[in-house]
Amino acid sequence: MLLSLYQWEFRKENEDIESIIDGFIKNKKHRFIKALKERAKEIVELRDEIDAILKKYSHWPYDRIDLVDKIIMRIAVFEMLYKGVPPEIAISEAIKLSRKFSTANSYKLINGILERVKEEVVEAAS
Repeated sequence: MLLSLYQWEFRKENEDIESIIDGFIKNKKHRFIKALKERAKEIVELRDEIDAILKKYSHWPYDRIDLVDKIIMRIAVFEMLYKGVPPEIAISEAIKLSRKFSTANSYKLINGILERVKEEVVEAAS
C-alpha cells in the first residue's frame, strides 16, 4: 500500500489509486486486493483530514517532512482512528516501514508524532 500511495501522489491527476494498485499486483484475484483497494481509497479520501492531525502534532514543519514519512504516518493514523487498530501495533508497523523505506533516523520523527497523536487524539477519544 505504501508504494501505491507514494506513486499516487505523483500521478493523482491522471490515475486513481485503484489503477495504481492494479499496476503493482500480479495476481488480480488475490483475496486481499479488494480490501487493499478499499483502504487505500479511504486513505486518499481522508488525506487532508489526516494531514491536519499530523500537522497539529508535528514538532517539525510539516512541509519539510519527507513524502514517504508522511504516507507512513497517514497509514498509521488511518489505522488507529478509523479501523480500530491498537495504537501500539500501528506505530510499531509505521516504524518498521520507515526503517525499510525511509532515511536512517526517520523512525524517530515518525514515532514522536504518532505517539503524540496516540496520546492526544486516540486515548482522548477512548
